[in-house]
Amino acid sequence: MLAGGSALLVSPFVQWVRRGPGNTFSGREMIDAVVALGTSLPGLSAARLAVAWYLVPAFGATLFIAVGVGRLRRTAAVAATGVSALVFVGFTTLAGISNLGLGPWLAVAGATTALVAALARR
Repeated sequence: MLAGGSALLVSPFVQWVRRGPGNTFSGREMIDAVVALGTSLPGLSAARLAVAWYLVPAFGATLFIAVGVGRLRRTAAVAATGVSALVFVGFTTLAGISNLGLGPWLAVAGATTALVAALARR
């Protein structure tokens, strides 16, 4: 779980958009540039995508806390996986899978690693 949490914490600091609009930005500016492309994802506005993007490292930190609290492990891992998947789908839809950088992949891999570790440990 610690490896997954670390990946989630590091993911905002690596490039999320490799090519096209938003590739030189990070944070809210990157999200605004990607949303400005005109592609839309029903129910996921720029503000909602920004909040979900900021939740990725927050859940990474939560996974560090969850290691010491038995009942929280699975819940935190499932929530981290859900948020990471939502952000991944959002960026894939808006920017295109060929334009994704390492960030979304790292977030999904970290959340999946944490989920597998939480489910394997009873």
